[in-house]
Amino acid sequence: MRYFRSGRLALQRASGELIEIERILAAARVALAVSCFCAIQLSSSLAFRHYKLVQVLLLCYTGHAIALLVLVYARREVSPTFIRWVHAGDVIWPAVISLFSNGLASPFFVYFIFALLAAAFRWGMREALLTMLAALTAILGSVIALPYSPLAASIAREVTLETLLLRTVYLVTFAWLVGYLAESEKRPQAEAVTISQVSAKARVDAGLKGTLEATLQEILHIFDGREIRLASRETGRASNLWSVERLADTGEFRFSWRQLQDSEARAYALEMPERAAGASWQGNQYVSSGTVDSEGISLRGPRCQLPSAFVRRHPFELLLASVVLISPHITGQLFVLDPRLGGSPKTQLRFLQQLTNRVAPGVYNVYLLRRLRSRAAAIERARVARELHDGVVQSLHGLAFRLYALRTAAGTSPEQCQELLELQELVQSETAVLRSLIQQLKPLDFDPRHLVEFLTGLIDRFRYDTGIAATFVCDVGDIAVPAATCREIAGIVQEALANVLKHSGAENVLVRLGSDETDWLLIIEDNGRGFEFSGRVSQLKLEKMRKGPAVIRERVRAIGGDLTIDSKPGQGARLEIRFPQVARPMFA
Repeated sequence: MRYFRSGRLALQRASGELIEIERILAAARVALAVSCFCAIQLSSSLAFRHYKLVQVLLLCYTGHAIALLVLVYARREVSPTFIRWVHAGDVIWPAVISLFSNGLASPFFVYFIFALLAAAFRWGMREALLTMLAALTAILGSVIALPYSPLAASIAREVTLETLLLRTVYLVTFAWLVGYLAESEKRPQAEAVTISQVSAKARVDAGLKGTLEATLQEILHIFDGREIRLASRETGRASNLWSVERLADTGEFRFSWRQLQDSEARAYALEMPERAAGASWQGNQYVSSGTVDSEGISLRGPRCQLPSAFVRRHPFELLLASVVLISPHITGQLFVLDPRLGGSPKTQLRFLQQLTNRVAPGVYNVYLLRRLRSRAAAIERARVARELHDGVVQSLHGLAFRLYALRTAAGTSPEQCQELLELQELVQSETAVLRSLIQQLKPLDFDPRHLVEFLTGLIDRFRYDTGIAATFVCDVGDIAVPAATCREIAGIVQEALANVLKHSGAENVLVRLGSDETDWLLIIEDNGRGFEFSGRVSQLKLEKMRKGPAVIRERVRAIGGDLTIDSKPGQGARLEIRFPQVARPMFA
């Protein structure tokens, strides 16, 4: 029954395709009407009580068919409402003509067959079966009602049970047959178009996050589900959770992602039986109601057990899950909650499995290309940093020593000494800036377990290279955060120190890393010029004002943190960054 209550997993036809279908059916309708009208004119064996009336009805039907043919060829598109009215006429006409041409024994019973063919050709099995029910209703209605109507004496005919059963069997059998054939042809075609559309969302220029957002949103739209979640894990790295949910109040989609702790990752870990690659659950049950293999073929035997933590966090009426084998070292589980399109759970699950099998390689290619680009960029930055260090920095050091030698040489006037001193200080300042730039160019490659040691070395080098009194204080013995978060923290500190050197003019910088009950706390403060605004400003207000360091704002957003800046122009600034000890979802 679910097949009849839910929509199909198919894209809506374009208006150009709809008009072409109606033109084909209009031509077939004209051929049927003209052939039947000619047959009744040429045949002398057909005898009806109301022969003239039947001729008039057939002539009217022929005119109706020709008018529709002219209309659909004159128009460039047709509306679904127009199509439904035309189809209703295809059911009503044979009922009326048969009424005056021997009822169930009418030779024009074939018009009902055309209506079934039209329904299957336009839509599929469901509509063909509904058309069959409408035709049976018209037939049974005439059989039951006519004997008690004023027209009974003139048009009613005795109907035998055998004739009624035979016509019913004809309609039911033909409806199932043409519906099945139409569905067998339309469903693979629609699924192929859908898969190609989802695959097109994998774009290198959008990046991995953008690709996953577009792909998951498209899948959720196709299934008309409430929420979709992808839990992925790469060997040696933390698990990630990507999700798209439909907002109940607006119907819009919201995308979020975060890294999972080991305890959370277990809630999304499915242990599939042998050969199983997908499963479906109904009504918050822990045991699956059906499983399929990697080709979407139903399996019998052991069922898949859903982790109880998943059911508690995500209650559902219907759940589809598919194992996504992205590569030998990257696996994932895709969950679609409460899909409303696609018919039975078996059909939905089969299509989901086929969809993930064909879309996953495209997403993986985006991941590989972006990763290769990132590595190539890191290698190029490291090469440029080495060349700057070995070339320009050494030349600036040599220039500073030459200026010092000229300044201390005998016979140099005080005015010349002062000018040479200023030049020497300028060269040394630019050398410090260049050293800071070199540090930013170098890739942040370190063990996340040694974040504190890395920050200590980073700040020590900054103090040595710039002469600015930089201090690092860590109030925690050990900090355990995901690798990606560690890299963002190091990038935040590095960017903040670069801003201090280039813009602040500070003499003292303090970097403090600590924690409270729920969050880690990173504080960076200096005694420089401060920002152009005064007071304590939150991250939301900074983004609305378009103030503050943009790079740091983006990095803080990437780790699900909050940035607050306390600025005192002419006296310094204080950056306070809070980020969760347990990863929170990050919304796009």
